Amino acid sequence: MNTIQYVGEHLWIHYAGHFLVLLAFFSALFSVVAFILNFKNLTKEWESAIKIGFYTHWFSILSILFLIFFIMSRHYYEYQYVWAHVSDELPMKYILSAFWEGQEGSFLLWIFWNCLIGFFLLRSKNKFNISNTIIVLAVNFILTSMLLGIYIGDSRIGSSPFVLLRHVMDIPLFNNAEYLSLIKGNGLNPLLQNYWNIIHPPILFLGFSSTIVPFAFSLSGLIYRDYTSWLKAVLPWALFSGFILGTGILMGGAWAYEALSFGGYWAWDPVENMSLVPWIVLIAGIHTNLIAKSTQYSITPMIATYLLSFFMVVYSSFLTRSGILGDSSAHAFTQMGLEWQLVIFCTIILIVPSVYLFKRIPEIPRKNTEEQIISREFWMFIGSLVLLFSALLISFTTSIPVYNKILDLLGNITNSSLESYHRSTPLDPVAHHNQYQIWIGIFIGFLASASLYLKYLGERKANLNKAFLINLSICFIGSLALSYFNSYSFENLNWSHALLLWSAWFAIVSSLVFFIRMLRFQFRLAGTVLSHGGFGILLLGILFTGINKKIISSNQFAQQGLVENWSDDDIAKHLTLIKDQKMFMNGYWVQYLSDTFILKSRIYELEFWKEDTLNNKTESFKLYPEIQYDNKLTKVAASNPSTKHYINKDVFSLIAQIPQTQVDVETAQKAEDSLNYETYFCKLGDTFFTKKHVVVLSAILNDFDAKDFEFKPNDQKLQLIFKVKNLEDDTARTATPSIVFRNNLVYRFPYQIDPYQMRIQIPDTAFSTLVPEFGSQKFNAIVLKKGNEIEIGDQKFIKLIGFSKDIDPDIYVPQENEIAISAQLEYRDQEKRSVLNPIYLIKGNQVISLPVSAVYPGITIRFTKINPATEEMSFDYAVHAPITSIKIPLQIAENASRNDFIVIQVTEFPWINLVWFGSIVMLLGLLLSAYHKRNTTRFEV
Repeated sequence: MNTIQYVGEHLWIHYAGHFLVLLAFFSALFSVVAFILNFKNLTKEWESAIKIGFYTHWFSILSILFLIFFIMSRHYYEYQYVWAHVSDELPMKYILSAFWEGQEGSFLLWIFWNCLIGFFLLRSKNKFNISNTIIVLAVNFILTSMLLGIYIGDSRIGSSPFVLLRHVMDIPLFNNAEYLSLIKGNGLNPLLQNYWNIIHPPILFLGFSSTIVPFAFSLSGLIYRDYTSWLKAVLPWALFSGFILGTGILMGGAWAYEALSFGGYWAWDPVENMSLVPWIVLIAGIHTNLIAKSTQYSITPMIATYLLSFFMVVYSSFLTRSGILGDSSAHAFTQMGLEWQLVIFCTIILIVPSVYLFKRIPEIPRKNTEEQIISREFWMFIGSLVLLFSALLISFTTSIPVYNKILDLLGNITNSSLESYHRSTPLDPVAHHNQYQIWIGIFIGFLASASLYLKYLGERKANLNKAFLINLSICFIGSLALSYFNSYSFENLNWSHALLLWSAWFAIVSSLVFFIRMLRFQFRLAGTVLSHGGFGILLLGILFTGINKKIISSNQFAQQGLVENWSDDDIAKHLTLIKDQKMFMNGYWVQYLSDTFILKSRIYELEFWKEDTLNNKTESFKLYPEIQYDNKLTKVAASNPSTKHYINKDVFSLIAQIPQTQVDVETAQKAEDSLNYETYFCKLGDTFFTKKHVVVLSAILNDFDAKDFEFKPNDQKLQLIFKVKNLEDDTARTATPSIVFRNNLVYRFPYQIDPYQMRIQIPDTAFSTLVPEFGSQKFNAIVLKKGNEIEIGDQKFIKLIGFSKDIDPDIYVPQENEIAISAQLEYRDQEKRSVLNPIYLIKGNQVISLPVSAVYPGITIRFTKINPATEEMSFDYAVHAPITSIKIPLQIAENASRNDFIVIQVTEFPWINLVWFGSIVMLLGLLLSAYHKRNTTRFEV
């Protein structure tokens, strides 16, 4: 196959890309090795060499990114990565989404952010600038190995984004040198064709990457046996990391709520969990950092927590990229053969820092006295332990597939079965996690806020002075009163929820009191207040949306006659809507008005309204949920919600079910094949009976509109208008089957009367019925000059408008030594004006006339002769019998499946804006604190 000279391939990119990946890999390796060999006596020359290695690595990564964006934007499908993620139809704005849809792109995004962070670390004026940068490069060295795509024996190291499609697929297509003209890209997953996917992944990966900074400071401190001088310098980095990673997680929740079918903003999905866990651990690290900076307590826990936060990022990467969560997560990556590289990555990030930490523990400074129970550092440390416990609980449940995999591996090694020791993931992950995390929220809401009024170290007895007691009393009484009155807003508020409600209000009130009485409205110092108060607001939002969430798509009485084999739970949560029929549900009327197919989505128009006692509309709005199909339009890929936003609630709608014939092509084809068509013949005004209906042909039209169909000028259209009555029902319904004749093609537009389960269509044979065979027609001759018009019958005229050598290629493509001329004839009568284009073809010494027939009005014309001297053209024409007098064939099936219904789920989320507002306030607090402490990043040797 290598001897084939393929046409159109851009191989220079293949070689350049592989070279750049190798350059990035070895430049990072060079700097890391150079540092390891010389770190005890690092000279200026070696520092310069290390910096050259870093900048070479960064240049390589930027060049790789440019090349990938280039080949994706140019649709070079010879590259497997482009073919897998891009298509001709993909809008340019989604090239970014396509880039990080695959593992290679997401690894590169991670590496890019590491390079940017490494640049700032290298330029910082402190003793760890080189070691921190080397740690970043060491991580990038491992990540870049994921892009090598080289084989050592039968083992592959990495997956290259520059591999050619023909190198990974062995199919007969690649025996063709011009295979590129025969392939198209698979395109981007429809779920990811959303603006959220453009902004969410880069922010989230920046958050993941940023956790390497506290990790690097901690590891550098262990390497150089410096445990205290960098405590202030690392803090703004950690706060920024907490802000940006939290923002990425928040964006993911907003994306899930606005555009995905989660039915909410958080579903405790494993991939969600493993983005949250590093953030929780990092927040615990920030609080121990504050303790260590102010008191010299908790230095060892701080280092351990910062190291753990980055390890959890790497571990989460293993979980989501190894394919181990394929059965338990909706949006994990699939297997790519990188599992063992990811395991090695996790092992290195766990073992190397752990060895340093355990060796250095005896050297790390610690206080000889224990923290006092009334000190701020004591309760902050307890709060950090609670956060770590929360992360442990989430990680344990999420790691059950890993636990089972390890058992299987041990079973294979010992040649025994350990399946009996397997654990199952929770059937209801939301209930499972909530039952534990509610207590975390209660403790954190109280402890974090109460500790604001305590002091670090010194004058501990003064902490219980009059001002302290007054402040704490105000917070306690205020939060207790607010939670009491607020409790009336909830349904079924049990005691644990009541405690969480009080804890939320305590966090809010204590933050406000601290800001007013202690900070005296100093906004530049309000980062802590915003973070703690925002957390309280977030807890309120979680309580409202969790407890008061109400499924309003329910009308159990009406549903009983519409659905079969549904459980009581299904009936209580869903509502079946028949098109154009209104239905009542929990305070709202709703009507399914229409659906429109645009690109790969079927968009449904639903109208909701409320009525007063006089049946007047008091509130009205429309929602547009959609069903999204895959790129090949073969099956449903997703159901995307639509939401009506209010200040105090959201009305969230989701399509839960559509007719089976619209779910996938295979089902639709089976339904079509199952139709039992009966053929009938009728002319205008005829009445005939089917098995179940009486049908009248009331009108024949020569024009109609068709949704999502592009007509051409010479299309011949035919539409029949029928009045249909069920033999058991006097209600008359209208059916409008249509057909288009385009040269040798036929396009049918069947009409379905869903209430009657009746499908009516005009068969392809209608053309031969309406147009007599050519040999049986009686032709008359006419001669015309350009612009002449002649009457051929009662108010029937033919006019020669002109002629053209531009023949419609759908009709005829002239060959070499052939001359083809198309006449432009206008035929008009009292009802219609039509343009006909018979063709005169000269083929050598032979003249061929290609006639054209018009179904409506009925006429056939052929172009027979050209007289160059007189500029006259001869034509033969034959007029058909009037269409109104012809019995037109018709096919009717009375066993069609209904297509005029949808099943919806509509949820009311009360005060969900508190979730978004509280999260934003909390994250802004972290950002403000990072900004306030930005000038403390320098420390000397």
